[in-house]
Amino acid sequence: MRYALLSVAMVIAAFAAGFTAPQAAGAATQKPAVATAKQMETIIGRGVRATAGGRYEAALREFGRVVEKAPGEAAGYFFLASVYSVLAGHFDDPAYREGFERNAFRAVEIAEARIKADPKDGRAHMFAGLALGILGMDAARQKSYVRAFLRTRRTAKFLERAIALDPGLEDAYYALGLYYYWRVRAEWFRRLAPLLGDTGEKGIRYIRRTAERGRWLRDLARIELVYVLYHEGKFEEARGLISGIIEKFPSQPYYRFARAEGYFIEKDFGRARTEFRRVRERLLNGGGRIARLYADFAEWRIVRSEFELGNLREARRGAEAVRSKPGRGSHLLRRVRAAAAEMIRKIDGGRYPSDRFPAPRRER
Repeated sequence: MRYALLSVAMVIAAFAAGFTAPQAAGAATQKPAVATAKQMETIIGRGVRATAGGRYEAALREFGRVVEKAPGEAAGYFFLASVYSVLAGHFDDPAYREGFERNAFRAVEIAEARIKADPKDGRAHMFAGLALGILGMDAARQKSYVRAFLRTRRTAKFLERAIALDPGLEDAYYALGLYYYWRVRAEWFRRLAPLLGDTGEKGIRYIRRTAERGRWLRDLARIELVYVLYHEGKFEEARGLISGIIEKFPSQPYYRFARAEGYFIEKDFGRARTEFRRVRERLLNGGGRIARLYADFAEWRIVRSEFELGNLREARRGAEAVRSKPGRGSHLLRRVRAAAAEMIRKIDGGRYPSDRFPAPRRER
């Protein structure tokens, strides 16, 4: 589920500041409905807020308006691809997959055309890098690691060039930070490039930079920094950061999910169980396919916590409930259901740590 959460984070990894709508070539050839740069930013802002709130259908409508009003800009296509990426990462719907690939490749195509026309266009480099970034992430999700490696390397080159052309593109450091951090943490990347020459500290610095200075991506970089700190074992710092985010967005259950996940990763299973129960209740009341899916995942986390706490009767009962849930057309939930079935087999077979006695020594 970790890569799914990263997908959510990457959805808003775009640079909307300084967005410019295409200029009219003449009254006879340009529709009068072309929006101003300020209006385009307003539309993008609505789409970003809808995405952050889990209202993906609304986000698709808003970003579709961006494409409609500015078909020659990479922004709208990238945003659409980002939302479709989240949906395709959760559900087996061919329309989501097609929407993701069509819009992502179109964003790259437009951005590269802009770069060819003007090699010093920093924003074009930004969008080329971001679109290739989600394509690379998708390739890794599909276990096409060589393709993912090649795409992410191109991502880094475009983003490095973007900040070289304009160091003030603070949001660019976010996606670049993700690249530098995870390229030395992801096993598949290390196998393909064993001599990387850094420890990921540059990635942490870049993510922090956007968390402190970013415009559109500041809050996204903050939540990603929370997960980075979890990964680094810095739980107290992470909890301080996530508490501030929850205070800013009190009605957003996904940030509370991130806080609960921290306790689970830290193996504080008692607190994790309590937090996930609260999160699940909020998600069940939120509606929507993604919310219901995360509610089911929160329930699985509760079951796992019960198991780790030695409450095997409760764990088995909960695992039975998870195993019998509808598939919701989600490969992620299918994996959870399979894990629940495996837990039941372990409990019924007595194969769990609290009942595992030392094996007698063999006679030589």
